[in-house]
Amino acid sequence: MRLKTYLDMNKIYKSHAKLLRASLVILIVTFFAGCKKEEIFKHYSNEATNGTISTKQLKRNMLLSVKGVTQESYYLEDALPEEYVTDGTKDYTSVIQKVLDKYDDIVFPGFPLLVNDKGLVIRSNKSIVFLKGSEIRLKPTKLATYDIINLKGAKNVTLYDPVVIGDRYKHLGEGGEAGVGIGIRGSSDITLHNPNVRECWGDGIYIGQVNNKGYCKNITIDNAYLKRNRRDGISIISVDGLRLISPYAGYSDGTAPWCGINFEANNTACVMNDIVVSDPVTVKNEGSGIQMGFRRMLGEGDKSIDVTIINHRDFDSQKTSFKAACFAQTPAEDGIMTGTINVINPTWEAPRSGFPLYFSTNQPGINLLIEYPKVIDASGVSLSDDVYMGLINRGTVGLGKLKVKNSK
Repeated sequence: MRLKTYLDMNKIYKSHAKLLRASLVILIVTFFAGCKKEEIFKHYSNEATNGTISTKQLKRNMLLSVKGVTQESYYLEDALPEEYVTDGTKDYTSVIQKVLDKYDDIVFPGFPLLVNDKGLVIRSNKSIVFLKGSEIRLKPTKLATYDIINLKGAKNVTLYDPVVIGDRYKHLGEGGEAGVGIGIRGSSDITLHNPNVRECWGDGIYIGQVNNKGYCKNITIDNAYLKRNRRDGISIISVDGLRLISPYAGYSDGTAPWCGINFEANNTACVMNDIVVSDPVTVKNEGSGIQMGFRRMLGEGDKSIDVTIINHRDFDSQKTSFKAACFAQTPAEDGIMTGTINVINPTWEAPRSGFPLYFSTNQPGINLLIEYPKVIDASGVSLSDDVYMGLINRGTVGLGKLKVKNSK
């Protein structure tokens, strides 16, 4: 009996000792972990209070993790006057323009800034970051033509996360349709990351010429969000080398042609070459989801086009999901148009007109290839290939080559 009692007591003692040692280890680890956190806190606090580094600089060091921000970046906020406002109610156009002219790497603050109809001119070799909360707002104007952000003849420019809001609902005039959010004209090697352009009097983004001459080259725009612009979400006039990646273009209405994405050559100097639009989404545009018109390129010899659209999704367009036209009016417009428009894996919700696809041309050298289209009626039911083919509107003349590669 005594031996059993001794063994039981020894077992209890060892168990308690083991528990005690574990508790002691936890306390030691917790103590030193707390000390480490306290040391880190004191380290940064002492840096700030001792003047070795300011609170502002601490915050800016943290911003180095933001894409596009570097040690060399100039913070626009430092150029604003004392007691500047952060609610977008005071015009800082001249201050901002001076910074844009002087520095190459710029960070816009995370609050809205008001600019007037002179807009902001961005010249070559610039990298500009717009922090979360940043907005460029246009002061209401009566001008029919403006560029809120103006890239004219610029080279090697990258904009990160620009947010541009036009004056559509506060515009002081009634006529015109050329009030643009971001205008890219005769420029090359331009990249826009995540541009958000809304409520402009004309187009959200415009890619075109300078004085009706030339073209843009090597333009990349990814994840654009273009909504409620009065004319088009984006107008593409003249470009050689465009990558338009995952754009959203919706609710364009107010003045024709009311498109989400609109390819519209303006004159014989225009170019439409090496263009790829991938994963575009167009929603509730009064005109077409995507529209292409090339007639005005003709008049000074033969021309060619090269456009590919991949995974287009269009919902609830007023006129048609996809429209392509080139109807030359001879003899005033001499020359012939050739080239290919590839539309791969589109999903088109039957528009209110009833025609998901419109193709009209008197140019037999134009090839329109539609691969694996999916057309959905208003109730959400996918139409059969036979029914879909019956809904194609070939316009008044159908000389171009239309080939549809169905799922069969």
